Amino acid sequence: MATTALRTVHAKVIFKGPAIQVNGLEAVAEGLWVSDQQNDQTYLIDYSGKILTSFHSPARNASGTSFGSGSVWVASNVKPSMVFRHNPYTGQCLAAIHLPNPEKGGVHGIQWRPFELGVKPHPAPEPEPQIFPTAHGGALNAGPGVSGTLWVTRPGTNVIDHIDAETAEVLGQIPFPVSRSHGLYWENDTLVVVETNHNHVYRLDPANGNVLDEWQITGVPEAHAMSRSADGRVWI
Repeated sequence: MATTALRTVHAKVIFKGPAIQVNGLEAVAEGLWVSDQQNDQTYLIDYSGKILTSFHSPARNASGTSFGSGSVWVASNVKPSMVFRHNPYTGQCLAAIHLPNPEKGGVHGIQWRPFELGVKPHPAPEPEPQIFPTAHGGALNAGPGVSGTLWVTRPGTNVIDHIDAETAEVLGQIPFPVSRSHGLYWENDTLVVVETNHNHVYRLDPANGNVLDEWQITGVPEAHAMSRSADGRVWI
């Protein structure tokens, strides 16, 4: 039976990254948010590569970056796996969440999305009395649904987690067909994810993980971070 050759797309260098080993990437109107896993610095660069701003993150081995709900989100690919939320203007760390099963699976890529496609936040928990009513410690978080969602690639477990960005509660999970999933972006209500071993890119149904399309990136030894800008260009 005849087989169809895998479609390939060749990458070309536009500019060098702002640091040693960029491993997180998110395209926005102003340019690209990028995080470096060697110095744990996050940068906003324009589409010519000029640095517009930067800040240091508590994330270690920073391996995923996204923008949404007015914040920059940076993933930490060490145990325990975490995501840190930052003010994009000052770099101040606003919050930190532990991922599901934080001691295994790792985290390579994250993508912020609003609640959509029928996905709803979990109900808010019943309020509990303060242990020390006269010295309020503050709530753990602002409650389910207020900060959108995060899709998180978990290469060590061959799954992609969908979590509430405020509470880290699991909203869903889909399988990934191979190991070492990494960067991801959305296209027409489908999730596009790259794997690093062979630079294959999979377009997935976010409801069940079914593979809708597959292609391969050539011209780079390993594709790690990945994002798509509004003009249709895919950045790696």
